[in-house]
Amino acid sequence: MSVKKPKKQSEVRDPLVKSLISIHYGSGRVAYYIRSAGNDRKRILLGHNDSLTLDQARLAAIEAKSANPSSCSRTLSSVFGEYSESGKYSGRRSVNRDCRRFTAVVEPLLGHRPVHKIVLEDIHLVMASLKPTLSAATKNRYLAMLRSIFRFSVDHGYCEKDPTRSIKLARETPIKLYEVEEKLLNRLGRAVEWLEERYVRTAFLVQLLLLTGMRINEALSLSWDDVDMSARHIRLRATKSGKLRHVPISDACMELLERLAEAEFSQAPQGWLFPSAYNDSPMTRPVRPWKRACRAVGLPISLRFHDLRHIFAAACVRDGIPLFTLQQLLGHSSIRMTERYASLAREDLLIASERVSRALTVCAGGVK
Repeated sequence: MSVKKPKKQSEVRDPLVKSLISIHYGSGRVAYYIRSAGNDRKRILLGHNDSLTLDQARLAAIEAKSANPSSCSRTLSSVFGEYSESGKYSGRRSVNRDCRRFTAVVEPLLGHRPVHKIVLEDIHLVMASLKPTLSAATKNRYLAMLRSIFRFSVDHGYCEKDPTRSIKLARETPIKLYEVEEKLLNRLGRAVEWLEERYVRTAFLVQLLLLTGMRINEALSLSWDDVDMSARHIRLRATKSGKLRHVPISDACMELLERLAEAEFSQAPQGWLFPSAYNDSPMTRPVRPWKRACRAVGLPISLRFHDLRHIFAAACVRDGIPLFTLQQLLGHSSIRMTERYASLAREDLLIASERVSRALTVCAGGVK
């Protein structure tokens, strides 16, 4: 006869009094705690369920918080410091970018303010201080950061409500997707030829982006240790998601890497794929050479390095590669990011629809 194991203890934050924590043990006993206001955030025991009801524990938590006002007077800067180290709310690649945004924009305006006294008007003040040239998507990232900080504050009892919740995200302009046409491909080829005569490093970089769909930062941070010719893949360590991923090396990409290894500036078999001409670091984004190449061959001046990634994705879709496979090639964490390329497969969808229609078309005499 098997012996039933007691349930493990569980921690529950009270939905009415956010500062109250109840620990439920397998024996049925419940302990009520609040967090201290100090940096150590130690638990303070209020009592157990044999001497306190839940309502009594809630009252005790409210009284303890009122008796120690420092628990609700944390400044936004101090809360952000704890938030950025928590992991649960900020354990992602964008935390460093959030730190820069907070330091540059939010902290000068609201960093000294008690977090529980910040209201909707203060949030509007921060959003209004952003440069008007910023895109709607970038402004939405600032708002998302503030929402995450205040959600953290509410969950930890530093404030009662999130002042950002009534603000709607701005409508973002959809990304421009380039149709993969012969005219575009010819001009890209001419741009590479133009660069090869003047900026060899940039010519290799553009070709690698087109052949792999990498992000520009992923490519620039590559070292030759990340290239495995025998296994035919490139290890990407500096990814957007922060997770290691591998990019397959096609035949064309293999030929490109072999030529890159033999280039005059090459540091193969060690060192950076695209070393700087001035120091031991990788090269920075060669924006000016790329803009000059675009202007010389008639490509749009607005064509960015990231658009080469979109062109790679569009070519995959037009070639009939499934979206799930494309998601893996691009390193998207969600299939929703990949689905935006589905609109480029209009002709393929029409062909598929015609095939199904012919198979299911019926007439008076039966199936054709």
